[in-house]
Amino acid sequence: MFNNPQRTVLELRRLTPEEVRSIAQRSTVVNYIRHNGTIQILSELLQMPLTPNSGLYVYRGERIILITLIAPQRGQETVPRLEDLAFFEIVVHTLE
Repeated sequence: MFNNPQRTVLELRRLTPEEVRSIAQRSTVVNYIRHNGTIQILSELLQMPLTPNSGLYVYRGERIILITLIAPQRGQETVPRLEDLAFFEIVVHTLE
């Protein structure tokens, strides 16, 4: 995953939905979300079609947007509201 994990730093920052939309508009979006309700609300937020993806995440760059349900409800198919989601940016810094 990382060439030298002892020299890698992850920076975590909370984002607003508007910041997520702005990042998505100027980036290539690849999602690893399998929850249909979350895909639905994110498609609306980002104004782009997204489909569920049950693949495993493979590190491909230095910026990751993490989207999570604030209070997950296991075993239930729900459609979250935007305020039910938390958004985080993870930036990967490789130290020399």
